[in-house]
Amino acid sequence: ALGAVQFIGRVTSVSLIRELGPVFTALVVGGRIGAGISAEIGSMKVTEQLDAIYALGANPINKLIVPRIIATTLMLPLVTIIATFMGELGALFISFYEFGLSPVSFYGTSVSTVRMFDLISGLTKTFFFGFGISLVGCYEGLNCQLGTKAVGIATTKAVVNVSLVIVFVDFFLTRLFAFFL
Repeated sequence: ALGAVQFIGRVTSVSLIRELGPVFTALVVGGRIGAGISAEIGSMKVTEQLDAIYALGANPINKLIVPRIIATTLMLPLVTIIATFMGELGALFISFYEFGLSPVSFYGTSVSTVRMFDLISGLTKTFFFGFGISLVGCYEGLNCQLGTKAVGIATTKAVVNVSLVIVFVDFFLTRLFAFFL
């Protein structure tokens, strides 16, 4: 380990809380949720269910899009907290079994290194990621062409575009947070 064992808790905690936890969680959840939203709304468009909602005098945006955007925006931070905690536990166990670093030492260096700014920046990103995931999924579903093949194409587009949105949003938010350091 080249004498760097004492830095495992510090490096792991800061990287997981600030970047890896939020981004990896958003990529995994985003691919699944973005594809699901796109496929669901796309198939509703193909089967003319969106037209039926309009015909009944309701707005499909209010009934279908807004709840998905709110739910994804609010729930992704909770999923990220769980994923980051599990990542920290995994790092603690691996550092103990592979390098013999005591859990107390890992915890102590982690707590002393992570600042409130790291927590805020990591958690704030997840709200933007959740919003972007749902927005892209809804957009691709609503702009789906007619036919079952088009639903698959819209779903694939949603997964790719969700990944791009997450990477770009992460880049700009990281730059913004670095400005305030």
